[in-house]
Amino acid sequence: MSGLTVGKSRRERLRFMTLTSSPESRGRKLNADFRALKMRIFRKFHFKMKYWKIRTNEGNGVLHIVFRGKYIPQKWLSEQWAVIHKSPIVDVRSLYETRKGLTGIVFYLVGSYLSKQSFERMSWGYSWVFPAFVTCWKRLIEKYGFRQALFLWNRLLHSPFVVTRQLRLTKFLPKYIHSKENNIHWGGLFRTSNL
Repeated sequence: MSGLTVGKSRRERLRFMTLTSSPESRGRKLNADFRALKMRIFRKFHFKMKYWKIRTNEGNGVLHIVFRGKYIPQKWLSEQWAVIHKSPIVDVRSLYETRKGLTGIVFYLVGSYLSKQSFERMSWGYSWVFPAFVTCWKRLIEKYGFRQALFLWNRLLHSPFVVTRQLRLTKFLPKYIHSKENNIHWGGLFRTSNL
């Protein structure tokens, strides 16, 4: 949800990609081949994929990927995946908000791919939200409780900055007036040495 929120706040296009495996691709590493595909996409279309993906064990292994980025022609994608992973069956399409907003997309993905199929692994790219965002989210909850942490988190995700390092959060997170504290000590909260 955090990566979708960042994409919406920056008006980035959401897309959904499915990469399959064939019997000929047995013995090949799906994630390594996906990394090779990302490099080809970068060289051809000049953008780095900001993605969240899950791997399911349907067939010989399938990757379902939500990403923010430019249009990728399905024919080109199929040709590249056939060369890299020996499986030409791919799908790529735009994702649109439902009347439930981004929550509708999340319910669709969880209902279709996480609960009905046996998924093996979930992962995301370095820039899906920002580096170490899960740790930051957990620290906010520990310090301020879920409701206040959610308020701060949403303010952060809707702000117009790009975090390249975890320590830079101290500049961009909003001040929050807490009943016991006037200011949040963001530096101590997000210091990498406390990991």
